Amino acid sequence: MAAFVSGVCSGSFLGQRSLSSASTGKRVSGVRVARTVRAVAAPVPQNTKEGRTKPQRKEGEVLHKIFNSDIEVRRDIPYWSPRKWVAKDWVVMGFVGAIHIAALAVPFTMSWANVAVFTIMYIITGMLGITLTYHRLLSHKAFKVPKPVEYFLAYCGVLACQGDPITWVKDHRHHHKYCDTDQDVHSPFEGFWWSHAGWLLNTDERHKRMEPSSSLAADLESQPFYKFMKKTYALHLILSGVLLWSLFGFGGFVWGFAFRAVWVYHITWFVNSASHVWGYQSYKTGDISMNNWWVGILAFGEGWHNNHHAFEYSARHGLEWWQYDPTWWCVRLLEMTGIATNVKLPSAAAKQRLAITAETPN
Repeated sequence: MAAFVSGVCSGSFLGQRSLSSASTGKRVSGVRVARTVRAVAAPVPQNTKEGRTKPQRKEGEVLHKIFNSDIEVRRDIPYWSPRKWVAKDWVVMGFVGAIHIAALAVPFTMSWANVAVFTIMYIITGMLGITLTYHRLLSHKAFKVPKPVEYFLAYCGVLACQGDPITWVKDHRHHHKYCDTDQDVHSPFEGFWWSHAGWLLNTDERHKRMEPSSSLAADLESQPFYKFMKKTYALHLILSGVLLWSLFGFGGFVWGFAFRAVWVYHITWFVNSASHVWGYQSYKTGDISMNNWWVGILAFGEGWHNNHHAFEYSARHGLEWWQYDPTWWCVRLLEMTGIATNVKLPSAAAKQRLAITAETPN
């Protein structure tokens, strides 16, 4: 799932992961059974979903465990020093820091009108832009829509301040390819904060892990619209902020731009951090992705992350009737109106093949 303002200077955002060394427990009849996660040193594991060999996580000293979990942090990456700083890191940190500071004005600009502006922008950028379009449509091609609709929805994602579509998709596909390994750009094995937001502020470390080839997002890079969005990304953020201030005043800017961007940032980041630390697993995925109910609620259904990693192509993440997934409802609405086609879902046989049951060995 989640990438960010790195597009201001041709950056990155979400990214994805592959295999780690994990011996995962199971959830049977709604009960979470204890699980342990540890680094492996022997034969290179295979991704059972795709038959693809993925790199292993190196053995190392356990530095600490993440709170209320069995996730063992084996490498703490320095956030300040010693590390290599590049100009882009300062731009990203400056922008993110500035809107966090601006969001502090929320208590002083409280009004129902501003709450309404926040809610509308939260849905437009968070659900329509990020979860529906950047993630399920562009990154995983879970369904198709006509190009004008796709471009409109992708522009909603641009306004989320999480990076241009090419950068976001490239990072996210990389993350899925190398999930929870040493090559993953944001695995909690390197600390909760690193997986949450720290990775966004370390361009040098990210570039060491990213594949030099642009093939991860070649489908978008071949389209003039997405190339234009990448080149002019920062301009669209400035224009949206100016427009909100012009229409709704300072309070509208604080709630509709600053606070909304901060809110959507952390919700997206929780998909990368919390949904790889806390929750339960329903399917064998070869990583530590978790189904996390509260992230599912805040992130429009993205918190059913183990489901997603089991069936990356699926337009539906909440595979059980009780798993809240409004992004899927949006896809269904588009499908019922004839706008969305080729909607992909896992078959019953596919779910049964990867399901964790009482008989699944540890």
